[in-house]
Amino acid sequence: MKIVVFMKRIILIVLTFSTLSVLGQQDAQFTQNFANKLYNNPGFAGMNGAICATVIGRQQWLGFDGAPRTGLISVHAPIKLPIDVNFINLGVGFSAANDIIGPLSQNVFKLAISNRFTFNAGTLSIGLGVGTLGASIDGSNFLTPDGEDATTGVITDPNLAPGAAGKAYGFDFDMGAYFRSASNKIFAGVSMMHLTQSELEGKAVGGQSNDYKIESHLYVMGGYRIDNLVPDWEFVPSVFLKTEFSTTQFDFNARAIYKDMVWGGVSYRIQDAVSPMAGYKHDFGKPGVMKIGASYDLNTSKLRGFNSGTVEVFLNYCFTITPKPKITIHKNPRWL
Repeated sequence: MKIVVFMKRIILIVLTFSTLSVLGQQDAQFTQNFANKLYNNPGFAGMNGAICATVIGRQQWLGFDGAPRTGLISVHAPIKLPIDVNFINLGVGFSAANDIIGPLSQNVFKLAISNRFTFNAGTLSIGLGVGTLGASIDGSNFLTPDGEDATTGVITDPNLAPGAAGKAYGFDFDMGAYFRSASNKIFAGVSMMHLTQSELEGKAVGGQSNDYKIESHLYVMGGYRIDNLVPDWEFVPSVFLKTEFSTTQFDFNARAIYKDMVWGGVSYRIQDAVSPMAGYKHDFGKPGVMKIGASYDLNTSKLRGFNSGTVEVFLNYCFTITPKPKITIHKNPRWL
């Protein structure tokens, strides 16, 4: 038992300091990226033509001490201007996320604004994201068997500041573009996140502080809807790429959708996990459309012997507001 606990600590140390040295990716990881496009691409704001809200919860590496836990909420919608102006079709969005992994806690708050351009081939939306990103490294949660005093339990590694736990925030800026074909079969997106590369200074204790630098991330995704192979069925293969130019993550996804209502599929993240997923869509009519989905990651890396998998669930609801018809009052000529 002691060997297992020790190995868990060693693995967590490696993962944590890979993140702190910005050799690993810093953004929260999700499996059902098809349901979470606004979080990593401000160009997606307003693309659904409705007011859409999404909530996602993710518990990674079940049974693993200090494993990542992520929560996210996002809302986006198109904006109808009081007058029609060519080439101005705005969308807005808001995202908030909390991501915790071991001693590292990160909060993100973002506003997005986009403009959609429609032409014969489809719709291209270009967007900007602005907001703040906060991070704190709680040194009291460091697990370092080699740097811990066996008697007092105090961390003695001079490179760590166990008393520094204050959260620092920095300005964040993103750019992105999203395309959907006129046939609604082709979709693709590209974005650059954290262009400001903020450096966050942690709370200093005894001349030490746990500082954190945000690296720029590139996201690329795309897919194709196949709807003519089998009656009532639609197949959607897609790819998702994320990199901060030091490491790169590839996801390959495939979903089969029955009557635009029930779906099942699988996602494969190279050298990390195979993830079955399923979901359900219910159309309430005028009140709106609800989607609910879940995925379960099965580790294919060396971590598979130390956890029971990863669970992720999402809930999405979209609705439209129909403006009331204008009532024009005409004067009765008898009143004149």
